[in-house]
Formats: sequence, structure tokens, C-alpha cells
Amino acid sequence: MRRFDRNFQRGQGLVEYVLLLLLLGSAIILALSISGISLSELYADAVDGLGLSGADAACAALSQAGEDWQAFKDGFWKGGIAQVDGRYAVCPLCGGLLPGNPGSDYSIDMSGVTIQNIHPTWNGYGVSFRSNYDKGGLDGYMFEVEQVNKNKPAQIYFSKWVNGKQIQPPLSIATAPANFDWENPPDFQVEVQGDTFTAYLDGKQMLTAKDSTYKEGGVGAISNHGTQLTFDNLVVEALDCAEEIQ
Repeated sequence: MRRFDRNFQRGQGLVEYVLLLLLLGSAIILALSISGISLSELYADAVDGLGLSGADAACAALSQAGEDWQAFKDGFWKGGIAQVDGRYAVCPLCGGLLPGNPGSDYSIDMSGVTIQNIHPTWNGYGVSFRSNYDKGGLDGYMFEVEQVNKNKPAQIYFSKWVNGKQIQPPLSIATAPANFDWENPPDFQVEVQGDTFTAYLDGKQMLTAKDSTYKEGGVGAISNHGTQLTFDNLVVEALDCAEEIQ
């Protein structure tokens, strides 16, 4: 008989607890409704607070620009990348890698590019990928736009670097578009998949290359000898998560 009474009391307490939670939840929903805030908006705000939104919550960037860069500084490269007024500045013949290794296949987007050609020769800028940098120099790949001097057309090309040296000839090279404007340079997008690399300027496919030397590695930004490069962001995403490029 005592066991029955005790169980009854416990059951009654549980029911009261559940009713209290339901009442509290209803009061919160009512308060939000009066304030003009929906639960879906509240969820979206919470997700955005984590730097993610909607379906993108499962597609966070593999790597992106921040305060930490591995600077290129040796007998060839002159320094790294600095954060200036919320943007990223790359001095002439400087460069750096984003922290971490995003793996093998990914999409790279360098956005908000501005440049200042401070010398009449060897102007250009670009991105490195599947790259590693140590005391032996840079190993990996690059995509660049470059103009040796004003008497020669600007060129775009993929190249391979081994022990700090750029291997010649390039993996793939072409004349830059006729409308290429150094005063308003295009953003870069590079897709890296298997042994195939595809480059885009402002979303338009421009060049492809193939090589299988390096299987994975980091991503970075570089500036040529005659150019001061500034950009807003450098983002590395999984191919399935990157925005579709037209």
C-alpha cells in the first residue's frame, strides 16, 4: 500500500513538472510573438551567430583569411601578408599560406582584389594551392596573372614550384583577356580536383591545367615583384559547397 502511494505521488510530481514546462514554453512563445519574433528567426539568428546560415551550416569554409599566415620569407620571397583596415596587404614579392591543410580537392575564391603596380616590370598576383612551405622553399602550384613589361601582353598561367623554384615551362599558359584591367582587376576562382585545375576570372572559365605531383596542401596568396596586392578575403571550400561558377 505504501509503494502504491509513493508511486502515485511520484507520478503526480512528474505530471506537474511537465505541465510547468509546457506553461513556461507557452509563455516564452507568447512573449516572442508579442515582440514580433518568430522561432524560425530566432533559430536563424543563433546559427548566424556561429558564422553559419541554413544549408551552409554543413559547409563551413575549410580555411579562410584571418590574422595568422605562414609568411614566405627566404632568399627569394621578401615577406608575408599583413591585415590592414580589415583587408589583407601583400607587399611586392611577398606571400603567405593560410593555416592548416584543407586537403586535396577544393575551391579557392580570392575576392575584393585591388592592386598597385609600383614598378614598370613584373607586375602580377595570384594564389598558391596544394602548397607547403619550409626552409627548402615553396612546393606546390600557383595560378597567376603576370605582365613582364608594358610592351608585352599580360598572361595567365598555372605553374609548379619545387624546392622554392618555379619550374619552366608553365603547366598551362594563355594571354589574359583583352579587357583585363589592372585598375580594376578581377577576382580569382580556382577549382582543384584530382589532377585537374581550372581557373576563373570574375566567374568566367579561363584556363585549365593537369599535373599529379602534389596530392594535397595549403592555399595562399602571392604578389609579384612589381605589384602591391590588397584583397578582402581568401576562402577555401569543399567543391560540393562552393557557389556554382558560371
